[in-house]
Amino acid sequence: MENLLLKYLGRVLTEEPQAAIVSKPIVTISREFGCPSKLIAQLLTDAINKKTTESPGKKWRFINKEVLESAARELQLNPADVKYLLNVGEKGLLEDFLVSFSANYVSSLKVKNTLIRVVNTIALSGNVVLVGRGSAAILQGRPYSLHVRLQAPVDWRIGCLCESGKVNAGEARRMLETTDNKRNALYELILGKKFDQYIFDVVFNCSTSSMRQIVQGILGMMEARHML
Repeated sequence: MENLLLKYLGRVLTEEPQAAIVSKPIVTISREFGCPSKLIAQLLTDAINKKTTESPGKKWRFINKEVLESAARELQLNPADVKYLLNVGEKGLLEDFLVSFSANYVSSLKVKNTLIRVVNTIALSGNVVLVGRGSAAILQGRPYSLHVRLQAPVDWRIGCLCESGKVNAGEARRMLETTDNKRNALYELILGKKFDQYIFDVVFNCSTSSMRQIVQGILGMMEARHML
């Protein structure tokens, strides 16, 4: 089945931006590696839709991989290549210069700008729970937005990864360090400065709060900000 969101983005991304933009509610969720962002995003989306059943046409959506897929389509790259170029961040500037004479060259700056454009386009549609992709940095200061950060102590996150049975403690620790560094580098690429934790509106400790408690906390913040 064709992804309707990708089809919508493909059309909107080719159109000129409107002169006046009406802000619509959007929640972004960022996390330290090992925290359950996708599960919380899905639970939150379901909980919001249950609370807003009396408002037809206001159905919320949970978006994750569609951001990379949309950016990749516009750039005519594989999503994995887009993710790599974003992870390279500022380190890719020298590489950009060295390979810029290639006919197939796509700069990391162009990838970053495309990502920003896709995230802003998603925000225009509103009623979205958007996970990762530097969305908090891109949409900071936007009206009717709430930027959530999930974090937990390293040992707790290592324990969660080891419970899957796919990695041991040493491998889990290396995965945490590598992935967290890449995610921070993406924020720094977008912000143009060191990673700043104060771009988030609220931070939850996943080791001391259940997913249900976190979802209820986010809902409370949304109601206080008149986002529901």
